[in-house]
Amino acid sequence: MALHVMDEANHCLGCKVPRCQQGCPIHTNIPEVIRLLKANKLDEAGRMLFENNPLTTVCSLVCNHENQCEGHCVRGIKGAPVVRRCTSRSSRTTSHPPTPAK
Repeated sequence: MALHVMDEANHCLGCKVPRCQQGCPIHTNIPEVIRLLKANKLDEAGRMLFENNPLTTVCSLVCNHENQCEGHCVRGIKGAPVVRRCTSRSSRTTSHPPTPAK
């Protein structure tokens, strides 16, 4: 995983009431994705993202992060918010959507 992704993941405060998740239109569990990335559980993070939103790949590219998750990040009040694009793209590019049950 790229160092800038881990830098962003380590920048997260792990808020008890995650404003980033509240700012996400589909309420992605961003703190959990970050926790999984930090634990090097990329496949699990990707699986969780795809289960929450099957169009996660498209959304990570076109979503207005600055006004949604990043715009609600507590870190952004006095400085730079956690850059969600880095953590989102890393998890979606290093894992695959879940295999449908037969």
